[in-house]
Amino acid sequence: MMSMRTPSRTALSALGIALMLGACTSDSEEGSVGMAGAMVYGIVERLVDPDTTPRPPDKIERKMAAELPYASVGVKIDDNPQFLFLLANQKDANELYTLGYQISIVMRGGRVLRTKGFSRDVLGARWEGEDIVKTAVHAGGPVQGVRWFDSNERGIHTIEARCVAQAIGDETITILDTPIVTRHVQETCEVEEMQWRYVNDFWIAPDTLQTWASIQYIHPKVNPLVLETFRPAG
Repeated sequence: MMSMRTPSRTALSALGIALMLGACTSDSEEGSVGMAGAMVYGIVERLVDPDTTPRPPDKIERKMAAELPYASVGVKIDDNPQFLFLLANQKDANELYTLGYQISIVMRGGRVLRTKGFSRDVLGARWEGEDIVKTAVHAGGPVQGVRWFDSNERGIHTIEARCVAQAIGDETITILDTPIVTRHVQETCEVEEMQWRYVNDFWIAPDTLQTWASIQYIHPKVNPLVLETFRPAG
């Protein structure tokens, strides 16, 4: 689908430390959060000592996702295994998903708005009106829009991205062994201030506009997040 850079040992170590902190906190809790914490700890063991620890499955298994009675998403970063993020909070249309208590993603309609705990984070994002990738599902042509996001690159400030989204065809994708009919929407963005051009991909159900899968960039110096929706938020 695309070439991925291998993460540096420094980036993996930083992620590993944050994940271990989240896992230790989660292990003190009961129920599903504790289960997620145990999974996180196993993944971290593999990141810290890959030669002695068996690699966990590359993809979250259907049984594991089904055992957790919460809305959840799968997130893949670089060539690491897929991580399971659980819905921790929902306010208005924003959904907060967490891995332990140190790593989090805030999304709206499947769009990443904010991240915390990654080697590079996006601090916030906004746009006017409907998200152009949702408009593009039924537009029959390209849809243009402007999005603003907050970055701490060279100090905290707001950066403008000019984007064009267009549906490129219907595709059936498979998530947790279940086929899902979607419309593939590509979004091409230009960030003049950072001399950055990138392409996001979204797989959206044409009838409900539920985003089931996506590949989204959050920073020019890191690879995109690969996301799958396991259980949509209500």
